Amino acid sequence: MRRRRRQLAPDTEGVCTGSRKSVLSGGDGKCDARESEQVDLRLRWLGNSDQWSAYGRKLFVLSLLAGLLLLPNFVIPRVGTQNPAIHSKELMSRFLVAWMAGVFFLGCWRTRKRDLHFVELGILGLVVANLLSCLSSSHAVFCFGESWHLWGFALLAVAVALVNINLKERQQIILVAVGAAVIAAAYGFCVYWGFDFLRTYYPFAYAKGDARNYVHSFLGNPEYFGSYMAAVGILAFGHILRPNSRWPVRAAWAILCMFFLLAIVLSGTRSAFLAFAVGAGFLLKRTIAILSPSHRRYALLGLVGFLALATTVVAVLSFPNPLNVRRMRLAQRFVQVFDLTSPSVRERILFYTISGRLIREYPVLGVGPGAFKLYFYPTVEKLVEEDPRAGFRRFAETLQGRIAEHAHNDYLEIWSETGSVGIGVFLFLIASLFVRYIKGPKNVTILIKGDIAGPSDLAWVRFQRDLFFATLLAILVNGFFSFPLHLPVRAFLFWVCVGCFLAADRELRERTLSVYQRSASSLASD
Repeated sequence: MRRRRRQLAPDTEGVCTGSRKSVLSGGDGKCDARESEQVDLRLRWLGNSDQWSAYGRKLFVLSLLAGLLLLPNFVIPRVGTQNPAIHSKELMSRFLVAWMAGVFFLGCWRTRKRDLHFVELGILGLVVANLLSCLSSSHAVFCFGESWHLWGFALLAVAVALVNINLKERQQIILVAVGAAVIAAAYGFCVYWGFDFLRTYYPFAYAKGDARNYVHSFLGNPEYFGSYMAAVGILAFGHILRPNSRWPVRAAWAILCMFFLLAIVLSGTRSAFLAFAVGAGFLLKRTIAILSPSHRRYALLGLVGFLALATTVVAVLSFPNPLNVRRMRLAQRFVQVFDLTSPSVRERILFYTISGRLIREYPVLGVGPGAFKLYFYPTVEKLVEEDPRAGFRRFAETLQGRIAEHAHNDYLEIWSETGSVGIGVFLFLIASLFVRYIKGPKNVTILIKGDIAGPSDLAWVRFQRDLFFATLLAILVNGFFSFPLHLPVRAFLFWVCVGCFLAADRELRERTLSVYQRSASSLASD
């Protein structure tokens, strides 16, 4: 009997903290009741934490949608700064980053844990490179204050991927981004045709010498406006080619796409045309493979009609006529690209030369994020002293005393401000994005054509993956001639698209694997 008690004792100690005697004698059930009550409390707490996590995730997605809607159209009324549109958006972007970081860490902390892949590691490396560049700069506090919201947007891409935005939420992101662009473009058109109904609250000084300066909407500059329209125009253009879509829906998206293209034309942003052409061409190449022969013919006819309409619009806006109310010279603006004496080309030559000089003087960690403007005129002075005959002084005179805050090339600006470390990490990030896209799931087109996974599964997820990648491609192309990654609106859109691309890529891989597993199990059962 003693041996039996000794064998039972260790087992009963782990079950309950009550008396061992009551357990051996059968007990009155009080211990079991206390234990079940503790289990219920633990389960109840776990359920509440799951519920709070769900609320946090919803709040995170809503904050993301609010940022996409408000940031392009947010301007603090009657603010007297050098550029109230940009400064208002920078202020809002700082609040947005801080708010979404708090929502993510407080509400989305129970996200599914997994290993980070190379794209996400590249984003984290880019943030670290910016921090190191800030610390090494002689203007550390200034650099941190100027740039923390921009690399905060980069961290937001990792958060979007970890939250794993689903297919429906990604479509909501696209619709909200397009809706925000419609608002911005509509106001830009109103100002262009002389109906500035917000003049009292947004008293912007227009340069009357150039018609394109009237089309900047809430973004502060026609170049920023046109580049933003090019990126959102890709989102609209892709829906014209969306699989299993009805023709009235395609027609509505085509009208929206023409709306955005008209905004690009009126802004006269040459790099935006190139960015849109690259993104749209990529989508055409990817989509044409899964279209039926009849749909291919319709797509080609639509493309020919679109090119004819675009040529007509460019011709109308290139010569004086009643439709050209601002006397725009669009064709002449394209010709100026090859004119080395034009002010635009001269300014860019100066910006690129100064960037190269800063890269040579600060090769490792750069001058610090956001510090290009601080080193601009001192570097011009050095260049003039070294070679007075080079003409740098005359190049600088074309600015008419304005401060050049950016290098007008994202890659050169990243290199000059964060050094070889920063540009190396950024190029690694871009290469990782391309590799992840190229090495996606195989035979997806065959599965879609065979309708093995259903028309609403693989086809739609692959469409979103291609669409976000094409938008990223357009912004990266625009970065060779402008600085979209250094201004809030386009930088926010870029990093949100990075996160959505990663989420769509992950879902496509999981769905493809599920289709193969179902096919294998059905073959095994047969």
